[in-house]
Amino acid sequence: MKHPPSPVVYFSLALSIVTLGDSLLYVLLPSYYPQLGLAPIQVGILLSINRWVRLFTNHLAEYCFRRYPSPLWVIFAFLIGSVVAVIYGITNLFVVFFVARILWGVSFSFLRQAGVMTAVHSGADVHLGERMGYFRGINAMFRTLGVFLGGVCHDMFGFAATLVSIGLLSLAAAPLGYLSQRSISRIPKALSQKMISKGHMGIMFSGFTLGIVGPGMIISTLGLVLKTQIGESFIIFNYTVGVATLTSFILGWRWFIDGIGSPILGAAADRIGRQRSLRFLFPLNTVMLLMASVQAKPIFLILFLFIIFICTTALMTLLSVRAGQNGPRSVALYATAMDFGMSVGPLIGWGIAQFGLLPNYIFLWGAVIYMVSSIVALRTFGHP
Repeated sequence: MKHPPSPVVYFSLALSIVTLGDSLLYVLLPSYYPQLGLAPIQVGILLSINRWVRLFTNHLAEYCFRRYPSPLWVIFAFLIGSVVAVIYGITNLFVVFFVARILWGVSFSFLRQAGVMTAVHSGADVHLGERMGYFRGINAMFRTLGVFLGGVCHDMFGFAATLVSIGLLSLAAAPLGYLSQRSISRIPKALSQKMISKGHMGIMFSGFTLGIVGPGMIISTLGLVLKTQIGESFIIFNYTVGVATLTSFILGWRWFIDGIGSPILGAAADRIGRQRSLRFLFPLNTVMLLMASVQAKPIFLILFLFIIFICTTALMTLLSVRAGQNGPRSVALYATAMDFGMSVGPLIGWGIAQFGLLPNYIFLWGAVIYMVSSIVALRTFGHP
């Protein structure tokens, strides 16, 4: 494996810093919202509105970068992300929180668009999977560490002090973002104006599948699924392990796989062939989801989940590569499809529970969606 290019390192570090405020809200708000005077439904709105906003702002970001290319878009997006984190810490008004979350959705659309294209344009195409893996992996590792430290700081210093401090710290993201743009070439005009290549609908559907099944259906309902299939606790090596502990362990490994596995899997796909890898990973995830839907033994269920997470990490890396190769507009469409999936997925997962169906139907329906995507992948990625 090669060392990651400096633009990818700078941008990934900057992104991991500026996304800390958003990530911590998912950790802190579910337990701290009464102290802020928020209702449960308001928490749900705040934690989802940024994703719904991105369905529109992803295309705004693509237009701005294409029509008026400038590193200032990146700097402004990082600065907005920093200001938003400070706002989280100084207000308890729902309306102000709501506007801040909308601003964060706009900011993240610009940052994701710029990040993917930075990875695409910072080196040769032959190592693009590895570079995209470093982009995702560095961001995931530092963000995970930051969330852990942020949770500790919250318990020691309180909600407001933690979020304001993170907002001020994330001001360092702006100069890092600027440095990431200095050493890469501008997007060629011919590329920024070209039509999306053949197969863009397949890329969009693949992105939708990743969003709706992984972050949408499985991650949002994992605790419920484990509690139903395993119970409140289970015994392993004569030790009793609670379902909450198991859930946090599995999610922790999910983030760890994202951080460590992305560059490794990206580099492996560069050597094996990225198209071939995409055609293989979708059917493999289909089989693993089917196995998880019929397996109640904890050790096998955990094994299948880990394989699913590994496949998902590789797919997210490789599909980002394919979208980036097609140009900024393809990145926007792919990101929007994934965001839509992540927005709809929790509704389907919890809807299954609401109607009294067994939670393993979540895996079963996920397998059905992946089965369709496997067919789409064969058609879309069946040629270079």
